[in-house]
Amino acid sequence: MDFLTYRFPGKEVVRQSGVFKEMIPNESTEAFVFSNFEATVFYGFFPNPDVFKKTNYFHSSPEKPYVYTTREYLLQAHSFLNGIQQIGLDKAVLSRIKSKLFPIEQAENLFHELCTSYPKACVYLVSSELLGTWIGATPEILLEIHQGQLFTMSLAGTKKSNTSKEWGDKEIKEQAYVTSFIEENLIRLNVQEIEIQGPYDYQAGPVTHLRTDICGVASTIPAIDLVKGLHPTPAVSGLPQKAAMELISSVEYHRRLLYTGVVGWLGKEHTRLFVNLRCAQLQEKEAFLYLGGGFTKESIPEMELDETENKSKTLIACMEKILRK
Repeated sequence: MDFLTYRFPGKEVVRQSGVFKEMIPNESTEAFVFSNFEATVFYGFFPNPDVFKKTNYFHSSPEKPYVYTTREYLLQAHSFLNGIQQIGLDKAVLSRIKSKLFPIEQAENLFHELCTSYPKACVYLVSSELLGTWIGATPEILLEIHQGQLFTMSLAGTKKSNTSKEWGDKEIKEQAYVTSFIEENLIRLNVQEIEIQGPYDYQAGPVTHLRTDICGVASTIPAIDLVKGLHPTPAVSGLPQKAAMELISSVEYHRRLLYTGVVGWLGKEHTRLFVNLRCAQLQEKEAFLYLGGGFTKESIPEMELDETENKSKTLIACMEKILRK
């Protein structure tokens, strides 16, 4: 039996047993979903209300993700940067995987620690024969729709929360690219009365991002059409989108799987979806953290490596707290 535990910001924890299935979402879909990075494959959770099993078994993927050494990442990052400069991309996102010793039996304790530490994040724990075991605490809203009112955000640019360093041109440009992409696609999808507020500083635990809030009216547009029109945003892919995704595919050694995909509730009347960031795949005694950084022509690979390390602290700080108990 699969299980799903999640907590949306400001809401109570939901725990369910059931099964995950690959699905083709449509305008009548009502399900908690995950997708892959490209949003071409969706998995829906279908609860079984007659069966509730206390979590005492975690599914583990038979395949270990590829973990990069520092040298490998920097070589890859230089190649990636050269590709951006040669193709003339505004931005592209390179990801890596970092491993951390952590027993899968502590997954539920980690979930509760993440809920406490990050009240503004969507926190989830899922274990499935189909997907394996994943946990995450993502701050990035992809799409919220309630009674036809739409809300989304542009979240890009990263710095340590405990620094007084000002935002540089690289981060400001990166954030502007994402905002423009979202606005242009909402217009293309015929969203009405679009309003934009920001950018402003938004703290997400150990890191702070630049955030812009975007709202509009989408009473006649199916949520799944909006999802496919917005995702993957330049915050997780790049711009121009197609060329950036081709560069990512040619340079990254690993598969992103659920990382940078969609996670949350997809419904007819109400939708609350997030981008699956700050997440890890759990196996036996090890956690595999998926981490990314946005590159522009001005990027310095060593600084992008530092950015991924800072992002890893969202989960690692909570893991270490549990392991010290």
